[in-house]
Amino acid sequence: MKADKRLISVAVGLVFFVPALLLDKIWGIFPAYLTLYALAWASAAWSVVVKAARNIRRGVIFDENFLMLIASIGAFAINLAFSDFETELCAPGGGEAMMDGVLVMLLYQVGEYFQALAVRRSRKNIRKLLSMRPDSAVVFRGGKETEVDPEDVEVGELTIVRAGERIALDGVVTDGASYVDTSMVTGESVPAYVRPGDEVKSGCIAVDGLLTVRTTKNFGESTATKMLRLVEEAADKKAKQETFITAFAKVYTPVVCAIALLVAVIPSLVQTFAFGVAAGEAWHSWIYTALSLLVVSCPCALVISVPLTFFSGIGGASRIGVLMKGSDCFSPYAKATVMAFDKTGTITMGRFSVKDVHTDDETLSMLAAAESKFNHPIAKAFASVDAHGCECTSAEDVSGKGIRAVVNGKRLDAGTKAFMSECGLTPDAVDSPYTVVHIAADGEYKGYVTVADTVKPDSIRAMKECREIGVRTVMLTGDRPEVAAAVAREVGIDEYRAGQLPQDKVTAVRELSKHGKVIFCGDGINDAPVLATADVGCAMGGVGSDSAIEAADVVVMHDDLTSVVAGRRHAKKVIRIAMENIVGSLLIKIAIMLLSVLLPALGVLVEFPLWIAIMGDVGVCLVAIANSMRALRCRK
Repeated sequence: MKADKRLISVAVGLVFFVPALLLDKIWGIFPAYLTLYALAWASAAWSVVVKAARNIRRGVIFDENFLMLIASIGAFAINLAFSDFETELCAPGGGEAMMDGVLVMLLYQVGEYFQALAVRRSRKNIRKLLSMRPDSAVVFRGGKETEVDPEDVEVGELTIVRAGERIALDGVVTDGASYVDTSMVTGESVPAYVRPGDEVKSGCIAVDGLLTVRTTKNFGESTATKMLRLVEEAADKKAKQETFITAFAKVYTPVVCAIALLVAVIPSLVQTFAFGVAAGEAWHSWIYTALSLLVVSCPCALVISVPLTFFSGIGGASRIGVLMKGSDCFSPYAKATVMAFDKTGTITMGRFSVKDVHTDDETLSMLAAAESKFNHPIAKAFASVDAHGCECTSAEDVSGKGIRAVVNGKRLDAGTKAFMSECGLTPDAVDSPYTVVHIAADGEYKGYVTVADTVKPDSIRAMKECREIGVRTVMLTGDRPEVAAAVAREVGIDEYRAGQLPQDKVTAVRELSKHGKVIFCGDGINDAPVLATADVGCAMGGVGSDSAIEAADVVVMHDDLTSVVAGRRHAKKVIRIAMENIVGSLLIKIAIMLLSVLLPALGVLVEFPLWIAIMGDVGVCLVAIANSMRALRCRK
């Protein structure tokens, strides 16, 4: 809406400005063009006057609004004060300075419009993210479906999600199946297929089926609410570059105003008393030059573009499911030379699966049928193995050793090497870092199967990408050294440290930090201390652990390590864009400021044109804003 008002003010200003320009340049009708120039200025400047007055009441005097008012009003003042009425003001072209004063305001408002347009575009991703917040939930109560506020749904209640509807609260599917659009939560474009027993997150959309979901978290702790809270908190945290620009502008603007005052006074006095130049001519020329200096020195390109860069950067990162908890995360993230990882749940899936099979198919099927009667992690590893119709009629868990079962009428013993020895058998000697399950049927040794935590498909690719960008990788795990070594070899990690307790991980990260910035990725409650210690803590899995998310700087909504690497590349890009805007804007402004003083001093120009100064200021601002918008683009 504000952008529309700016366009209206510019349009109305042009309605008065164009005829004023004709009356000034062609006929020199002073009363007419003065009135129209004044109306054009008022149309374009009214919002700037309001802002400047409001800021002055708050004690903020030297801002861009104040500078624009001084420059444009000063142009009118020197035109009227230093021009002869008969020979100049009433002659064609007599209102040149007034024309510049109106142009200052018109061009400034055009620049403000494009700034507002850029901000609206950078907020687009954030608004899209906010749209994931569900307005209502359909809950099954008293034998019927009732639509209620999501905040009123309790943990354990059954909610109904129809095709096209948004899942209101985190939960587990109890009935139905559907493809679920998770792009708003994880950044994944391919819908995930869910069935009974699968977890679903709030904010996702059921694509083509009816789901019954038993809630596992209340509304305040569900994924969508947490994401929104993180985004809101991110807006309140500023990067060093942002705070530097804010502090810089507070000093820079008054200094520039003082320099402009000196430029107006000292050369005028020198020319008048030392070189005999007419007082009116000298003061007119140098006051006009000082006004040009004020216009071009306006720090709006810096004040606008740098925060916009980081805001756009946060929005861009959210596209791939990486939530930055503040713009102060970007600098250490970009400078990190080491990425440290927890193993279970971060590099691996935290779920066992069958690794190597050294037995016949029939025995493996019998073992799968027997393990289906149990719920411990190793038993779950055989869930994907086809039992081929084998029937388990009895099963017994021998605590800490293995299982005994009867499958297809045969006695089955499966477990550790020691368990086999207790059964009077001599198992094969196995040299494996993984968990070994020896198997015997009817007292005959049948071989073994190894079971291990499954490495995530993206982990190997993430380590490769780290090597490509020169980042050293370290795995910190509480697991046994032989298991850690096997996982490190499989995924291509540079270094690993096994047997690490939470306090050991903190010590290790502090040691690694001596050689550069460190990113640590983890997902569990025990990772909270090291996530808080690292230069950048990345909580994996979106809503893994409340304490991990609280301690982390970055939350990766999709459980994917390649997103962490993509986030670092994006952070480097955002920092680079911010520095381009800072250095480029200052260099261009300093160059124009020097020219605005030197050209009149050397006699190349009588006075530096005000419209060139405003074009320099608005042009630099627009280029910086356009550069900032590049931070919206982020991809793996």
